[in-house]
Amino acid sequence: MKKTVLILCAFAALVSCKSLKEEWQPVFGQDHSEPYAWIPVTEESLKANEGLESFTTIKDLKGMYKGAMEMTGNVWIKGQVVSSDKSGNIYNEIYIQDETGGIDIKIGKSSLHNEYALGQWVYVKCDGLTLGQYNGMPQLGYAADQTTTNEYETSYIGLQAIIDSHIFRGEKDKPLVPQEVSEEDIKASIAAGYTGDLWGRLVVIKGLTYSNEIFALFYPNPNLPHKSANPENRVFLSDAGTWGINTWACSKSGYVAYLESGVWDTAQVGSGATKYGPITGTPNQYLDEGKTLDSFGADADLSYKEIMIKYATANYVSHYFKKGATDVQVRTSGYAKFCDQPLDAQILAGNPVDITGILTLYVSGGNSSAQFTLVDEPSTSVVLQ
Repeated sequence: MKKTVLILCAFAALVSCKSLKEEWQPVFGQDHSEPYAWIPVTEESLKANEGLESFTTIKDLKGMYKGAMEMTGNVWIKGQVVSSDKSGNIYNEIYIQDETGGIDIKIGKSSLHNEYALGQWVYVKCDGLTLGQYNGMPQLGYAADQTTTNEYETSYIGLQAIIDSHIFRGEKDKPLVPQEVSEEDIKASIAAGYTGDLWGRLVVIKGLTYSNEIFALFYPNPNLPHKSANPENRVFLSDAGTWGINTWACSKSGYVAYLESGVWDTAQVGSGATKYGPITGTPNQYLDEGKTLDSFGADADLSYKEIMIKYATANYVSHYFKKGATDVQVRTSGYAKFCDQPLDAQILAGNPVDITGILTLYVSGGNSSAQFTLVDEPSTSVVLQ
């Protein structure tokens, strides 16, 4: 009987880890001491105990991608940690980097900076993990959630037993120095797409200037379907300007404050070419006009603005900067510790800055762009020249 209960518990945990929401969630960044004597693994111990034969470079691993695929065979990669979730701007994942490139590993735990220090060596046994991408960005995780609404090629690994059998923590080493990249480097990696050399790397781009433009996507009721096939539950702030947003992102209270101020009242409900009307209208109003589905139930007579306030959550914001003529987004989570921090007035005025972070690829609507994820606070990562 006990054996049956243990099996059922393990199965439930596995199902749970594969069904985690693929959105940023609150991250608890407190430090704590090691609860036990931790001994780093070595390549020799992995050869003796785990069957390690040789390492594949991260670049060559990316080159294996032919659509989402479960890795098989004795494939290993290694790299140094270049990310930290201490500020809350990175969620349930780490980025590791070798001499050929970087990759996102979807571990599925918070406070990972306590286990994976900047510069620490990490060894990954890829057999049984899934190599995929999200909007063009390479990821290594677990098999994708097979729900009909899932648009992700990988899910979080989550279960500790699976983490322990695939991801091995090695010696702590000096943090890597960010690689300085030029506009030509960025353009070359964008042209290369998924296999671009810069994606997942810790880099610094010098001389960026603010574009006075943002990208933000809000779901009026995030509990309802809100994928691309549900334009009636989407609001974009991306056509022009900053929509009054001068903070790095929006906490829940910051999001509500922007809504109540009226600065977003002309924002359109919809997605792509499908537009219903401003957020001051109601779902029933747009239903009467034959524009949307009756999917909001008891909230259908509320304005979209009221619905957004009722179901308010923290939200990310991407601020556009330029390196020469090339766009670079800086994407910040609404759960980051610095989300409600205003951008420096000198940045808004167009003074050049040097920005350090993880560079990732973002592909949407056939367009590709470079996107920064800040590893540290803006006071450290965004430096005025």
